[in-house]
Amino acid sequence: MKVVNVYQLSRCFALLIAALCSLAGAVSAQDFPVRPITLINPYPAGGATDVALRLIASELTNELGQTVLVDSKPGGAATISAGYVARSQADGYTILASGNQHAVSPFLLKSVPYNFLTSFKPIAIFTQSPFILVVRPGLEVENLQQLIALMKAKGGQLNYGSSGLGAPPHMGGLMLNKAVGANVTHVPYQGTAPAVTALLGGQIDYLFADSSIVQTVLAGKVRAVGVTTEKRMPQLPNVPAMNEIIPNFSFVAWIGLEAPAATPQPVIEKLHGAIQRVMRKQSLTQRITEASLVPYYVGSDEFNAFKISEFKKNEQLIKDAGIKSE
Repeated sequence: MKVVNVYQLSRCFALLIAALCSLAGAVSAQDFPVRPITLINPYPAGGATDVALRLIASELTNELGQTVLVDSKPGGAATISAGYVARSQADGYTILASGNQHAVSPFLLKSVPYNFLTSFKPIAIFTQSPFILVVRPGLEVENLQQLIALMKAKGGQLNYGSSGLGAPPHMGGLMLNKAVGANVTHVPYQGTAPAVTALLGGQIDYLFADSSIVQTVLAGKVRAVGVTTEKRMPQLPNVPAMNEIIPNFSFVAWIGLEAPAATPQPVIEKLHGAIQRVMRKQSLTQRITEASLVPYYVGSDEFNAFKISEFKKNEQLIKDAGIKSE
């Protein structure tokens, strides 16, 4: 009677299961998508990220033949959104809208529920967002030069808002403090919309707002004194680029899409291909431009290298600013 080697039998069984799972994954990836996809916005609805996501979601819905939704999960210096996606099933149906703040928060918080470099698989960057430096109604400031003078004279009595701890407007405020030698207090909010409400209500003195503020500026409700792009924005031709007054002062936000790290590569490639195709459509790039955003496509491989460079850059910026993790 032949003796059955239990170890070998178990190993063969395990290999069979692994092969079947791999085959199932391949079939699943080939059929992807078969149900709605959700893009997770790290900020409240109404801001530039929300606008950008809804624009591309509409195009991807047509391209992929399945509804692409946008769901906001703000808070925790953008770590709530990232942690949620990192814990989600790695099947391509839950996608993170990642950005600058995700590459900053690990240096501001003692712990985050994800690893920015390893918890996600980059798909593509599809847009950039400029920032507009706006001052509250009633602040006796007509231009950037006057704001700088006020910061130098009364910096300790002023405060500036941001869309969250570690968000680009927070980093921009730190950069401006350093550039003019001031120490204006930072007040974080959970998104651009709440920060703009605070600005209009006089709770904060100035704010680096994203492009969703443009119509408010054009309506005369707030005064814009500078933009953070290297050149002036076409929508605000009379507002100077900040580097016209402060040499080399410029920064923008980027918005990319990423999936949980274990997402099958064929799914990533299918999503990447769909984004690449819709970004070639003039109708989409025109709508992105009309929303005061900048169409800016970066593929998955370049995106990954960019993430690493952003991580290192922000680590140095936080260190130079002397900010300790909370």
